[in-house]
Amino acid sequence: MQAERVRQNIQKPKEKVYIETPKKKRRIVSLKLNELLLYVALMIALTSAIVFALDAKFEAHEYEREISQLDYEINAKEKEIDELTTEVTHLSSYERIYQKANELGLKPNNDNVKVVRKYEK
Repeated sequence: MQAERVRQNIQKPKEKVYIETPKKKRRIVSLKLNELLLYVALMIALTSAIVFALDAKFEAHEYEREISQLDYEINAKEKEIDELTTEVTHLSSYERIYQKANELGLKPNNDNVKVVRKYEK
């Protein structure tokens, strides 16, 4: 009999037995409703703060651009004023006035000349 049992054991391959264990669903984070609402409120607050900061930076950039444009216009006007001041100084010089008077046929008479000092009180 033992010989038969040995033959049966040799002839029959061993079957592997698989036991399926039920897998539990793993929750990575378990949140309660209050915690979830708190996290959502925090995300909304953080997003609104970021949007506000970006808006402030954009507005500051616009003001910087306006300031640089106004500075450019001021420099152009100052240059024009300097050129006009130089031209007025040249046109009001004594030599030019004397030359124009001679061209018109006027003769200088020292009795009719008055000296006016500029910027004197």
